[in-house]
Amino acid sequence: MAQEYTDPYSLRRTVLVAVVNNEADLRRAASEGWYRIPQRRAPRRIGADYLAFYQTGAFKNDGEARTISYYAAIRRYQLLSRADMLPEEADHARAEEFYFRIEIGPLMRLAQPVAATTFRRLTFMHTTLERLLGAQDVKDLKLEGEPFQALWSALRASRLRPLPNRLAGGWPVDIALRVRNGHLGIRLEEGNDVREAPEPGDRWTILRIPESQIASDLEGCLEAVGAALVDLGGTLDSKPGRALKL
Repeated sequence: MAQEYTDPYSLRRTVLVAVVNNEADLRRAASEGWYRIPQRRAPRRIGADYLAFYQTGAFKNDGEARTISYYAAIRRYQLLSRADMLPEEADHARAEEFYFRIEIGPLMRLAQPVAATTFRRLTFMHTTLERLLGAQDVKDLKLEGEPFQALWSALRASRLRPLPNRLAGGWPVDIALRVRNGHLGIRLEEGNDVREAPEPGDRWTILRIPESQIASDLEGCLEAVGAALVDLGGTLDSKPGRALKL
């Protein structure tokens, strides 16, 4: 079923577009409420509020090949081996490999499916719910100057070592940094639209940064990260580059 959104905060929520190569995976998402992404092939950022499904050319019989027709709200993430997720296929060649199992709500159908007229080898893509609901073509979903990438690059330039896709309490933090006794998890949020997520656990400290602040005050965001790391046992380096020793 299609769903209308009038709350501006809802429209700003994030969407991860994932590729579905076979009907069995889409049926499982609809009937069992979960989808899997191989850990070794996962994008640098898997955290999102919604999951949208790009159906490849393998869907030849229903007219939905090379389109995004369905999406669903994300409820929880887990990191499991393939054998744990699919015990009936325990002898599979990749049985011991790890996957992100993404638990989702009911599939919702877009009022207007989003076709890929120019993209033919789509992988993963981040966008917003507003763009997904209004797009005419997959190319309309692309975000320019994504806040995540800007902060990631700035942390690397500051000689830190950001880590992707660490799970804290059943939800991935957007960026993780190791500290002496655990991790600092950075969650990117927009204004008052605070992502509902479980408590992160004893070894996690969470720093929330509005995405709009990254665009307007990246230096201030880096200072907030630096202060949080110092509070957790890091020491600021006096050399240029604002590196931290953890």
